[in-house]
Amino acid sequence: MFQEFYHHCKSNNFWQKDQKILLAVSGGLDSMVLLDLMQTAAKKNQLNLAVAHVNHQLREESVSEAEYLKNYCQERKIPYYYKEWTTIDKTTNIEARARKFRYDFFSETMNQEGFSSLFTAHHGDDQAETILMKLTRGSSLKNLVGIKDRQPFASGELIRPFLIFSKERLENYANQRTIIYFEDQSNQSDKYVRNRLRHQVVPVLKKENPQFLQHITDFSEQIHLADDIIQSVIAPKYNCWVEKTKTGWSIQLLDLKKEKRSIQTFFLMTLFQKTLIPEGVTINQAQIQQFLTILNQSAPQLTMDLEKGWQIIKEYDVAYLTNKQSVQEELEFYLYANEQVFLSESEWLGLESSKNELEQPDKVKNWQEFSLLITEETSLPLMVRHRKAGDRISLTPDLTKRLNRLFIDQKIPNLQREQAWVILSADNNIIWVPKFANSYLSIPKETDKILYRLLYKIKM
Repeated sequence: MFQEFYHHCKSNNFWQKDQKILLAVSGGLDSMVLLDLMQTAAKKNQLNLAVAHVNHQLREESVSEAEYLKNYCQERKIPYYYKEWTTIDKTTNIEARARKFRYDFFSETMNQEGFSSLFTAHHGDDQAETILMKLTRGSSLKNLVGIKDRQPFASGELIRPFLIFSKERLENYANQRTIIYFEDQSNQSDKYVRNRLRHQVVPVLKKENPQFLQHITDFSEQIHLADDIIQSVIAPKYNCWVEKTKTGWSIQLLDLKKEKRSIQTFFLMTLFQKTLIPEGVTINQAQIQQFLTILNQSAPQLTMDLEKGWQIIKEYDVAYLTNKQSVQEELEFYLYANEQVFLSESEWLGLESSKNELEQPDKVKNWQEFSLLITEETSLPLMVRHRKAGDRISLTPDLTKRLNRLFIDQKIPNLQREQAWVILSADNNIIWVPKFANSYLSIPKETDKILYRLLYKIKM
């Protein structure tokens, strides 16, 4: 078995001569076999091995097991890194929390001690259990790839060299080599879904077809290749249509609506994977189908609620992913002559006098510019704020219009209305809504003296 293991690792370039490798060793059969095989490989390729072990303190035997492993490593002069999980609550979501604790420790050890790879002992049966669990619970195509044999991790890579082996192969090797290992009795309990699949489902499928594990491996690889093709099509569209905003993300829908349903579906799956799922929002297939329905409806404005306060808001040919719980902060700015202010990370406002040109920050010099001439009739300081209910703007000496009505007439999406800035004179008259409307009060007469220029710049 060693020759097969060694050839597999070398052909996949899992290590180089003199490389520092950290082994995740629990003390169970799989990881002790990994430790044994890697010691033989280390002698052939002068590898620098170390062992990382976590005592979760869930069983009485864990103390003696950790002690055995410590002594094992000391006798063989293998560096040994150890940590205990000391959390008080070990009843809720224990598997996920224990896993996070382990991998945080492994990452910390790699970064601090300069290891380039972490090796774990996941095998073919683990792969089958993982994919069956995902199929049972429902999962996207991308997530059905299963366990990868290598992936970026911490300061280097996470390598799983045992995916080509079944559990039986590891057991036979351990028996032949009389390797000492420890059985975690919780693995025998059918309390957990993975254990039920391990004991009741996978053995039946392996009996039905001895090549079942190989077929699972092939399936996982095919899914991985299919996802590569999908992403090569979706990624350019995502980069073109999706933009980060102050409150979430905006999605241009005009071209998306012209695509086939298959493209639309995988685009939305990619969208959620890159945006809301990292925010802890769970997205299911029914919600993707609901979004597709909204996308292809003719109604100009529609809303769809998600969990944790997130919403999808469709406004004409743009959709927004935004969190309604993040209430817009009431901001007010005041400007005197030759003053400037950043209204947001992508918006800048400055008031320069006719005698002194304003020195603009370098970062805004190439931003899109809008300007308004200010006469002596306009009193300072100017107030800058967001729209309020009841705001009206004077369009002629005899006509005023509510800003809300003006936005509706111009078919301005709701989110843009909320983010629009309103600029008022010191006597509380609206003189400008940058990008959207000028008040007649701001139009200079022939006899008016121009004193200032108001500059609004936005990063496009």
